[in-house]
Amino acid sequence: MAKIKPNEELLTMFDEYSNFLHADKRVCSPVKVSEPKGNHGTSLYSCQPLYSTVDFGNTTITCEVRNGDHRDCSFQILSDAFKKRVVLRYDTGGGTHRNDVPYIPLEEQSITTPHFHRYDSNGYFLAYKTDLLNDEKKVGYLFDFDFAFPYFCQEGKISAKDKNDLPEIQVIKEGFLPFKEDEADPLEGINF
Repeated sequence: MAKIKPNEELLTMFDEYSNFLHADKRVCSPVKVSEPKGNHGTSLYSCQPLYSTVDFGNTTITCEVRNGDHRDCSFQILSDAFKKRVVLRYDTGGGTHRNDVPYIPLEEQSITTPHFHRYDSNGYFLAYKTDLLNDEKKVGYLFDFDFAFPYFCQEGKISAKDKNDLPEIQVIKEGFLPFKEDEADPLEGINF
């Protein structure tokens, strides 16, 4: 694996990046993930506009569920303010990531999934874990997109556009009708 290189372009605008990252953002909810991804037809994908209290170019949020597996997903905040575009990313798949940079000791470089990625003040796009992602009792839930997406939104300071609640995600597979199941017997109480 190659060493990570600092993003020189981002370093020239790091304060703006940091201000945007910490600013309140909004997205229309629920985010519907239903389109086949162009380069990976078995994955479902969505790209929605993201609105922020701090301007950082045109920003979007993307959601990908790979191979129809609710435990293999990725969420990103993207911006056209710089070439690499990715502001913040959350991954549940793809295995362990290595933060191969000069100032991180070798024994601390491996970051297992799930994890986030963001730029540090040196311009490196590094994987990191929060306290919750290090909690062995709770981390299992954060592989599942139903729990991972709200957690990503919490870390990214994203709320639903019309409320202050965390946005919801709806993953809709082709040929699947999103009806809610009801265990009630429709004939209950009717005598024949």
